[in-house]
Amino acid sequence: MKFRNRAVAAAIALPMILGIAACGDKDTAGGGATQPTPTQSTSAPETSTTPEPSTPAPPPVEEPARLTNASFIPTLKSATGKAKSFKSTMVMTVGGQKITATSSQSTNPLAMKMDMVNPMAGGAMQMILVKSNLYISIPKQTGAGKFIQLNLKNSSDPTVKSFGSMLESADPTKSYQGWEKALSSVKFVKSETVGGQKLDRYDVTVDTAKSLKAAGQPVPKGVPKSLVYSVWMGSDKLIYQMKFAMAGVDMQMTMSDYNKPVAIAAPPASKIVGKR
Repeated sequence: MKFRNRAVAAAIALPMILGIAACGDKDTAGGGATQPTPTQSTSAPETSTTPEPSTPAPPPVEEPARLTNASFIPTLKSATGKAKSFKSTMVMTVGGQKITATSSQSTNPLAMKMDMVNPMAGGAMQMILVKSNLYISIPKQTGAGKFIQLNLKNSSDPTVKSFGSMLESADPTKSYQGWEKALSSVKFVKSETVGGQKLDRYDVTVDTAKSLKAAGQPVPKGVPKSLVYSVWMGSDKLIYQMKFAMAGVDMQMTMSDYNKPVAIAAPPASKIVGKR
């Protein structure tokens, strides 16, 4: 049984409020009407001895600290290391074909469940990862509700080897290793409200070849020298949305429900139709 694999890159977004105020007084003058001559008075002009109260100047508004090339990866890794579970949705367009996926994931114990619609891999499919075992269901190949089991530590099997990187990518603390070794620049763009949540958008530029090599992936011919990821981060420094576009591939991913309980279990033995 052959399984076609399409690598789906996942990755991982800060408020900025700028206010300027100015005011000025305008003098007014009479028109062509004759102004009355003021009446002279022999009495001394009245003076006030009570000083007018002064309005204190508002305290200066401090802009929030922005992440830099040096602080971005350490900050992201620290925040991600505290995320024990999350959910995600993805929409990717590859060569005019749309791939969609929804997933839930926990990091301790390591587990992931993904439902995907991929026209290039036979349509609907489901993947369940529990520790080092990956269960794949492609109805047209395995039968509806049936799974083949792959031991991802069995590196001698070419089919298993093609999915081996899932163990690394399923661990959020390791999924950014490619960025860590290939980061070129981090640029704060602006703050935006996404899904009712205030997020900070950064454009993260990475060296494409270095990123792929760090992730153990081959470098295809024709890929651009650099790739820009747009990421949206919350005040907790976790990524809630990410986008990129490269060589006919467009991807948008959203993350949610950090640290909320998820239930992921391996399929029962009666649903397993093959092991590798």
